[in-house]
Amino acid sequence: MTVKKGCEVAVNTCMGVNPNDKAVIVADSQSENIAKKLKDTILEITPHLRYFNLDIYGKRPLENFPKSIKKAANDATVTFWTASAVEGELETIRGPFLKAAIYQGRHAHMVDITEEIVKTGLTGDYNRVEKFTNDMYSFFKNKDEIKVTSDAGTDFTVNVGKYKWVATTGILHDNGSWNNLPDGMVYTVPQSARGTAVIDGTIGDYFSNKYSLSRIENNPIKIQIEDGRPPKAKKIECDDEELQSDIREFLSRNKESSYFGEIGFGTNLSVKKLVGSIYLDEKSPGVNIAFGHPNEDMTLAGWTCPEHLDMVMQNCDVWVDGEKLMENGEYIDGIV
Repeated sequence: MTVKKGCEVAVNTCMGVNPNDKAVIVADSQSENIAKKLKDTILEITPHLRYFNLDIYGKRPLENFPKSIKKAANDATVTFWTASAVEGELETIRGPFLKAAIYQGRHAHMVDITEEIVKTGLTGDYNRVEKFTNDMYSFFKNKDEIKVTSDAGTDFTVNVGKYKWVATTGILHDNGSWNNLPDGMVYTVPQSARGTAVIDGTIGDYFSNKYSLSRIENNPIKIQIEDGRPPKAKKIECDDEELQSDIREFLSRNKESSYFGEIGFGTNLSVKKLVGSIYLDEKSPGVNIAFGHPNEDMTLAGWTCPEHLDMVMQNCDVWVDGEKLMENGEYIDGIV
């Protein structure tokens, strides 16, 4: 499959771009090749397109949200963000852009997109992704207890309690909606949790660019989870002192930064392996967790946070209300 094919799936199937749409793409030099293919695909449908390259506005990270991009986002009905994640820009640009983009439109968040990610995660059958994701949502929506273990040392249990499950299928045709592309995941917020999570896969935010997948695999992060309302990361250990220090710093930026903000299950069955990008890897069949922002509008978590740090665990076994869902990182046939 080609990058062009993946961009066509993103524009036509996932976002449903139509002739009446006003489109915006925000790219940078790193993602320009993909962004221009998105641009070409969109222009075959509608002439109403604004294209921006963040790198022309100054040295990254940019400290201010460019007014021209803000105005374009406010006026848009469909937007695409392909620019790379740069530490410090979540607060100054990415967050404000997202808020503006969904004011009257829908948004595809494609941070740190690469050709490998497009070919791996966007060329599959998104009708199949949608069906499996919705089937998984139906399986989970009335469940409560989830137990996760792995040979790496993961052993924790969460209870969902009153919180809501959310399904993200990659099909985003409604104004006011947004999600990451590639997509395919169900997730919720733990109301209670206890045990240990060993992170031996990809880590989100700027960590995906700073720390390679192999470095994390060779230096897994052990996180002790303290139960509470809400539960939180209590103790963080890692043989890689720099990685350990960065994780500790990130999870201490605000009181809520250490809160257990998400447990999710990837549902994009076309993704067969981790590539080192959280935006693809958390959609691969398996388990991911996050600390910080709990997407409270959807999950009804009752609290919020400016940070959100996703983390992927590999080769997990999972039981849901005592029924085994996953073995060694693979869904058990016939479970949904």
